[in-house]
Amino acid sequence: MSPPYAELHCHSNFSFRDGASWAEDLVDRAVALEYEALAITDHHGFYGAARMHMAAQESGLPIIYGTEITLPRPGEVFEKKPRPPRSEHKRGRIRRSYRDKPEGPAPGHHLVLLASDPNSYGALAKLVTAAQMRGQKEWPIYDWDDLHIAAMNPGIVALTGCWQGAVPAAAQQGDMVRARREAGQLHDVFGDRLFIELWHHRMPGDDERNEALFGLAAQLGLGTVATNNVHYHDRREADLSEVLAAIGGRRNLDIADGFRPATDERYLKSPEEMAKRFAPYPGAVETAAELGAAMAFDLKLVAPRLPDFPMPGHFQNEMAFLRHLTYEGAKNVYGDGAGGIEPAAKARLDHELAIIEELGFPGYFLVVWDLVQFARGKDI
Repeated sequence: MSPPYAELHCHSNFSFRDGASWAEDLVDRAVALEYEALAITDHHGFYGAARMHMAAQESGLPIIYGTEITLPRPGEVFEKKPRPPRSEHKRGRIRRSYRDKPEGPAPGHHLVLLASDPNSYGALAKLVTAAQMRGQKEWPIYDWDDLHIAAMNPGIVALTGCWQGAVPAAAQQGDMVRARREAGQLHDVFGDRLFIELWHHRMPGDDERNEALFGLAAQLGLGTVATNNVHYHDRREADLSEVLAAIGGRRNLDIADGFRPATDERYLKSPEEMAKRFAPYPGAVETAAELGAAMAFDLKLVAPRLPDFPMPGHFQNEMAFLRHLTYEGAKNVYGDGAGGIEPAAKARLDHELAIIEELGFPGYFLVVWDLVQFARGKDI
């Protein structure tokens, strides 16, 4: 029987120019390997979440939904780059040259954030949306204040991330004073929901870094999790991953060192292989499996929510305003001549309004009403 394992750090090809596999391929391999669960942690968003959810429906594979963000250091500020000016002779979309696009990854340090329920999923979505609006395409700008607010949600779990994470980067350089400081800052934000991430891609220094990180976790009283920082489902996709990384770095394959991965190890590995590889770090594989089983949830539970409708101040909520508009309109159509509504019509309206309220859809109907009012006002 395979030891339990869940992969908590996995990119699909919705991590553009980084992940190399479709969600369906990742799910199929995870099922074949008998994973407890599989996370999707694409960069700066939930772009692949719906596809991963649909791919896992038939097999029943539990999915954890998360994202990998890029944080500035505390006190560091990233500024949005100015947009190139619009041509005076062209209308429509701003035209940008290839050189206008940011080169390489966004500056800062990586951090993996995982949601354990619809509420924490919404908190992460809000965090990412604010960063995307503050930044520009492919360069979202995160804010530590926003991170603190998101971390107040008890369903969010953080992993210290890959070699571009603040903690492992410091450990890789042998600077454990800085690694401890960086881990302490994240611990202040997430408490015991912060986990030190270990991975091993058969690179020089992997053993030493993992030893240092495992010791740091023990000193700080933090848990450790084993991941493989997955970027493709099968080892045979490693060549494609190299090509994507070179494209992302705007280098040809001959001069792409520093942009492309140095090994072909970033695939979904068997639980047996992970258990063997991380045997020197007791609990790392087991904790990954436990978190995966505990944090997976059905994405269908994440219902879309419209922004609050701007109502006149004397109405308590959207439902009260919708009920008022409905009754006023019904008087013109189903009026009984005495300023009221025909009883049969009112009973039917009350029934339908109750269903709308139960489903939480009053805002949707108010938006449609507002659109109709606008169209009528413009004689459209």
